[in-house]
Amino acid sequence: MTKIVISIQNGLLAEAITQMLSDSGEFQPYRVLVEGKKDCVVNNCEMLSADILLAEVSYTSDTSFETRLKEIRQVRNKLPKCKIVMLCDENSAPDIAHEVTNAKKDGLIDGFFYSSVTAKYLTAALASL
Repeated sequence: MTKIVISIQNGLLAEAITQMLSDSGEFQPYRVLVEGKKDCVVNNCEMLSADILLAEVSYTSDTSFETRLKEIRQVRNKLPKCKIVMLCDENSAPDIAHEVTNAKKDGLIDGFFYSSVTAKYLTAALASL
């Protein structure tokens, strides 16, 4: 079973994605709350030997693009085989969506999704990583 660390600040979205992935039978999802906890995401990925990190990118400082890039570098150093996937809202944060797209083009992340994606597609795409 694929271990996936979910770092999404929006509680309803995080809970829905966690439940959906758990119900699929293909994932062991672990939700990480990041607010004000330094290196929480990195430590949880390492402790759980995560296969995938699904990280939301938004305007808040704990989930900003810059913060996420720092976390990604640390996760890559500790778990080079861990797939890194970003999630962002392309409608309310088009500039972030552009940065995330460029991060994929530059090879900094393994994939990205817009929050408007369907549950079935997200599950299937994550399973294919």
